[in-house]
Amino acid sequence: MELLRRLPSALLFLGRESVRSIVRNLGLALLSVVLALALWVFVVNRQNPQETQAFGSAIPIKLVNVPTDLAVANTSETMVRIRVQGPHDQLTKLVADDFTATVNLGGFQKGQTSASVEVSSSNGRVNVTEVTPPRVDVNLESLRTSVVPVRVSLVGSPQQGFTAIGQDVDPQQATITGPESLVGLVDSAVAEVNLTGLRSDYTDRITLQPRDVRGGAISRVTVNPDRARVTAHIQQQAFSQDFVVSPTISGSPAAGYNVGATSVDPAIVIVTGPLDVLQSIDALRGIPTSEVSVTDARADVQRTVQLVLPSGVRLQAGTAPIKVTVSIKPALGEATFKVVPQVRNVGAGLVAAPAQAVTITLAGDVPTLDALTPEAIIAFVDASGRGAGQFPLPLQVTPPPGTTVVRTDPGEVSVTLTPGQG
Repeated sequence: MELLRRLPSALLFLGRESVRSIVRNLGLALLSVVLALALWVFVVNRQNPQETQAFGSAIPIKLVNVPTDLAVANTSETMVRIRVQGPHDQLTKLVADDFTATVNLGGFQKGQTSASVEVSSSNGRVNVTEVTPPRVDVNLESLRTSVVPVRVSLVGSPQQGFTAIGQDVDPQQATITGPESLVGLVDSAVAEVNLTGLRSDYTDRITLQPRDVRGGAISRVTVNPDRARVTAHIQQQAFSQDFVVSPTISGSPAAGYNVGATSVDPAIVIVTGPLDVLQSIDALRGIPTSEVSVTDARADVQRTVQLVLPSGVRLQAGTAPIKVTVSIKPALGEATFKVVPQVRNVGAGLVAAPAQAVTITLAGDVPTLDALTPEAIIAFVDASGRGAGQFPLPLQVTPPPGTTVVRTDPGEVSVTLTPGQG
């Protein structure tokens, strides 16, 4: 308890003694603070020293406070170069947008004048120490307006097989405002439309560019409105190409008949249509026709047919009707017959015994062979100059019209001649 009663007195004593110590050593304390601050500045400058250097990028000049009845026709410079000063760590991260270069034209009169360029930094730790050039010449002219037509300039090409066939623009006029000498040069406000790769109509709001009569761009003037709605109309082009006609034959001829040569008149046609469709047609096969049926045909088949054209293409005007002729020919074959040969020119007083049947094979078209009977085949042997007895005689065959003899079996016939009775 005694200690607690004496504690406030002890604390008061210590406080008075501390204050007396600081007062007695105030000069020494201030010196310590100054030395510490100097040391801190020294260390900071060693680690992040102040530097002066040229800034790497040019700064665009902004013209401000232009009198309302005047406009800037031209300036001797549009950019300036600067030198800057500041800590190393700040200089290394500077960009052009950190600076603003202005020329204040407030109060200037019409004509050419020289004005100073002021460059400010948005970084409070960086100062601009030098501006090159420090002044620029500015030409001020009377402000003028003019109404010019809005024109469309088409650049690039649509996709192959397509073409631009026209365009619409709204509005059709624009107002040009600026220095009288430059406004006088503006012939039109141009909306430039890029057609590259287009396959269909294109619509967009396009920025208008003031151009002179030769198409050159005019600066330092304004366009009102600054955009126009432009529609470019794109259409597929029609191309023409030659193709062979490929007849489509269906069915089979009658039994014993074959399909022969097929002819087409005209054999080549000219087809018109979009390029991509024409390119999809097989150039070797050509264009097929509607079907020509030869089912059960025994004679040539001729038909007038239509071409099977892809969608979007057409025959060239004046193309003759397409006629297809299919040749039908009898099939070739062989047939075998059993025929009893005749014995001709038997001598007087002699009698020939009936000959044995022989096998005769004929070749010809199948319908003819199918219609033959053995009686239609003439087979004989000639017994001229032979007396009584048995003789091997060569077989002779006269085939029916349209046939030929392939072989006979046997090739000789044994004939027996005997004296006749009576």
